[in-house]
Amino acid sequence: MLRRRRTHQFKRNTRNTNPNRRRVMLKNIHKKILLRRRIYSLLQLAADTKTAQS
Repeated sequence: MLRRRRTHQFKRNTRNTNPNRRRVMLKNIHKKILLRRRIYSLLQLAADTKTAQS
């Protein structure tokens, strides 16, 4: 299933850093979000094909 989101900790970390580090962290978290969405869609697709077969 989907991974747990740690947004509170992330927001606290980003607020207390310099802008360059903040940009890097945002880029990394964005990549993680995209990956999570892709995995979720693959899971949905697999579930749909399984129900279509049976």
